[in-house]
Amino acid sequence: MILERDSDLKMVDENLKFTKLTFIIHFVTGLIFTILFWIPEISGPTLGMTYSAETGALSMTIGALFAGLTVSSLFGFLAKQWKEVKIVVIAEIVWLVAGTITYIFNFSVYEVTTAITSFIGNIILLVLFLLAYLQQEEILKTLWK
Repeated sequence: MILERDSDLKMVDENLKFTKLTFIIHFVTGLIFTILFWIPEISGPTLGMTYSAETGALSMTIGALFAGLTVSSLFGFLAKQWKEVKIVVIAEIVWLVAGTITYIFNFSVYEVTTAITSFIGNIILLVLFLLAYLQQEEILKTLWK
């Protein structure tokens, strides 16, 4: 019986194409946001904020966060096994849920177009990472039975 479970895990263990696609989409969008946040003179006004030393420092800190998540997606794309990236996917899901909640609570602070675009982008990435997780864990197969 243990051998059967091991063979079942091997089927799930390899990263699916959908998971790799999710990582590459996140890498590209993350790279864009990393660059934008590291240039606070551009990102501040884009978000509807007046540039100051404080907002610049915060923007660059957020850029550093995006850089870390972006690099993790690059490594996730390059990884071969699900167990190598599972924790990254879970962290992305938590980050995207928290970010979406933050956008909802602070919607009025941002420029309307930027807020809507960011919110939609968060939702799309959240759905992609959730689907990747559910597929890799074979939870979707169980739900469809």
